[in-house]
Amino acid sequence: MPFIYDPYPDYNSRAWRKQFHGSFKTCLGPRGRDLNRKSMEDMMQVYKGQQAGFPEPRFGSHEAIGLDGAVCADRYSRFGAYGFDGDGEDEVPGFTRPPQVPWHEVDWNRLQYLSLEKNADRYESIATVNSSKHNPLAFDLPEVPRKQWEPLEVGVKRFHPRSVVLIRAWNGLNWKSHHREYLRALIMELSLHSGGEYQIYVLIHVKDNEMPIFSDSKTIQRLRDSIPEEFRNMALFFNNKLLEAWYPKIEEHTPQLQHHQPLQIFSQLYPHFDYYWQLEMDGRHTGHSYHFMDRAISFAREQPRKYLWERNAYFYTPGAHGNWSQFTQMVHESLADRSDDTIWGPVIGTGIRPLGPDPPVSHPDKDNYTWGVGEEADFLTFLPIFNPKDTSWTFPDKIWNFKYGENTPRRAAVITMGRYSKRLLDLIHHAQATKGLGLASEMTGASWALFHGLKAVFVPHPIYADGQWTPQELARIYNPGPPENINGGPDSIWNFDHILDHITYRLSYMFTTHSAENLYRRWLGFRTAEHDGGKTLSEDRFGRHCFPSMFLHTIKNTAQGMGPDRAVP
Repeated sequence: MPFIYDPYPDYNSRAWRKQFHGSFKTCLGPRGRDLNRKSMEDMMQVYKGQQAGFPEPRFGSHEAIGLDGAVCADRYSRFGAYGFDGDGEDEVPGFTRPPQVPWHEVDWNRLQYLSLEKNADRYESIATVNSSKHNPLAFDLPEVPRKQWEPLEVGVKRFHPRSVVLIRAWNGLNWKSHHREYLRALIMELSLHSGGEYQIYVLIHVKDNEMPIFSDSKTIQRLRDSIPEEFRNMALFFNNKLLEAWYPKIEEHTPQLQHHQPLQIFSQLYPHFDYYWQLEMDGRHTGHSYHFMDRAISFAREQPRKYLWERNAYFYTPGAHGNWSQFTQMVHESLADRSDDTIWGPVIGTGIRPLGPDPPVSHPDKDNYTWGVGEEADFLTFLPIFNPKDTSWTFPDKIWNFKYGENTPRRAAVITMGRYSKRLLDLIHHAQATKGLGLASEMTGASWALFHGLKAVFVPHPIYADGQWTPQELARIYNPGPPENINGGPDSIWNFDHILDHITYRLSYMFTTHSAENLYRRWLGFRTAEHDGGKTLSEDRFGRHCFPSMFLHTIKNTAQGMGPDRAVP
């Protein structure tokens, strides 16, 4: 039988109070009462162990980032508390339906603000005005004093950091029931159960630039009406005209090449957050959201700066590289006579004055893997960070207004889902607004961290492969090049030549892939393609799928009937 999964800190314990200001207060939930972490109505559930025969991840691992790999969830235990199959009538073994909630009467934005107000003494700065009621992103900057960025002192009591999670969407999105369940899970697990450590918004791109989204109340109301009522007050709208108004000195504003501009604007209008997460509607997580993000943050925090950029470039392959400590030692030994070629502090030759911290010693050889340990990451991403300069990746030369043009040092991290610090977004915003400096979307976060000597970390979460390749084969194929420049040359796996599509499209997390959607649809009990069998093919014989914690991308079809969009066009 499944049991409640509770990954939250021991709030208000003696140890917790020594670390943080304030006290944790339980928050009001969507059922009209305070949340109860011992109630299956309010919490996701899991099963102990793993599905028989379930493979090991090929890249990354649960162990490396401290993710709980000893439990699994099926679709009912994962999303049952958030309305999945809430109106079903058939008996489901192992699942007791909680009482139905009139979800259309829930105002998630209000619940988030009530939670924050109850827990306000835990945070240094909060916005008590429900500014998202205005709906379109505005032009006016609030007068908020800038924080002084200093390293945390060990043992000193502090305010808990606050993060925002922006779910990227677009007007005209055909909202399915699973979109709703996914968002409810994020809000409950990240925001309400944590007492406001996170706040969730839906950031919606209005693709028609001629729609008067800033001046016509009827247009704004039509846009609002297109959003499910429960999420309506946490939706913010923007269009390309807004981006052009904020960043007139750079000529590019399309989502493909400047996906961060709305995030940058949001960070200026909502400056009271410490960190800004960006997620996409075609990503899904089968495990607990708070646990996954907490483990990713903790992993990044504990990474030393020495050879960090070099480790970041690898597809860490446990079956070939061993555990994370063994992998770190392998990278160390491979760079023993190449340390002069590694990144240590801000890079030169960018034309930008670096504003990040200086290394404590002049050379990495003088550091014993101590600098950076305990330091929060300014940029956190979920695929390797590589040097695109000498590759034939899709966008290596999309550079605007840099002094040294295509000779500018830079890095790329494919898929823009991840976490960005306030200071990183401030630096990107200032460079674009005042000088028109720009890089392609997937180079932006990593490169600005590189320019300023900020901490950037690739989190090696578990990525699965649908195929029979051995770990040794994958480690060799996916990590070409010298150890100081893995995947940074003409043999890079990031080259857009389709040579490795037969593998890349079978991974569970990638810029585009069949396997993420196939896995997820099977987990939901649906067929994976129009010609495939229905749920009776596997579930009548073997039962429901029970998956470990996995972050999946790309997923376009979460309803039983396949729509026109495909994960791989």
